Amino acid sequence: MARLFIPLLTVALASGCAMAQVPGPIEDAEPEVTRQVAAAVAAMAADPAAEEAPLLRACPAKAAPPLELLQRTVDGEERSYLYRARCGKALLVTATIGKNRAIKHLHVKTE
Repeated sequence: MARLFIPLLTVALASGCAMAQVPGPIEDAEPEVTRQVAAAVAAMAADPAAEEAPLLRACPAKAAPPLELLQRTVDGEERSYLYRARCGKALLVTATIGKNRAIKHLHVKTE
């Protein structure tokens, strides 16, 4: 019985991990926010002191990378966005916009 259970458990865990992937693009109802985030990512790419600058080296110089909106959430007066940017490799961009419509948090990581 244990010989059958262990392979089944392994397959179940592996298929569950595959389901935890990043979602596909959704409709972007706020393109002005996307342009604001893309401009901030371009500024980050141009700043060699930025922590995420090495990830953004493959992005076009001084151009905002194209972003695909993957997720949008609202928490009170803050809105959070998850984007995919393709700069050589797929990157995930997380942005939080405050009530004054300014970017409060911006983070880039590999997908």
